[in-house]
Amino acid sequence: MSQNAVLTQGTVLARGDGGSPETFATIPAVAAITGPESTKAEIDVTDLSSSAKEYKGGLADFGRMTVELQYIPGDPIHTLIRNDFINAASPVRNYRLTFTNGKQWNFAAYVSGAPGNIAGDNVVRATLNLRLTGPVVES
Repeated sequence: MSQNAVLTQGTVLARGDGGSPETFATIPAVAAITGPESTKAEIDVTDLSSSAKEYKGGLADFGRMTVELQYIPGDPIHTLIRNDFINAASPVRNYRLTFTNGKQWNFAAYVSGAPGNIAGDNVVRATLNLRLTGPVVES
């Protein structure tokens, strides 16, 4: 059903401020998002009566999300994200990924990396590495 395909242009990633009620601010200049790298633990339940290895699925691990962006030094949201990375407590924040069809993925994560890339004939770029903690909830 290609008619139901969801276009990527216009997808928005937003960072929560931790307030009550929580306010989400769009992360500007996002160029690409990869992930989450979702996996599920494999629990070995093989016993002596098994004729082959047997497994059950364990807890889901939503892994990491990589966000490529055009880094804008001094941008208020980019500065908050950079400060989250620098903070030794690695604060967990709520994030919201909104697709162009209106569906959302809501998740908590901390910034586990923020390498930059400054090259000739280009713009300043950064890769935001988010380590998800807990489930990704679709709404």
